[in-house]
Amino acid sequence: MSELETKQARRKHRERRGRRKHGRGERRRDNVVMVRVDEGDLNRIDELVESGQFGSRSEATAFLISEGITAKQEMFDKIAEKISQIQNLKTELGAMIAEDTKPSET
Repeated sequence: MSELETKQARRKHRERRGRRKHGRGERRRDNVVMVRVDEGDLNRIDELVESGQFGSRSEATAFLISEGITAKQEMFDKIAEKISQIQNLKTELGAMIAEDTKPSET
């Protein structure tokens, strides 16, 4: 079977299959992220699609990203805290510079 025939067969299989079966609720995904993956990761993504659990590479990849973020939630919480601290420091610095650069009233 040629590569084109294989892709067409996969597409027909997905169309017959209907809704995804992985048990996660439908979530609106409006954001596009372009990503390059190595051959091994692509094969694993394709396995998820071929298993019938996901209708496309996009769905499978979105699932894996979500699972990875969930698994590393503690790290993301720490990152968010540090970003907040950095933003507060930038605000303080801006206020300090603004105060220091005011024209003197002498």
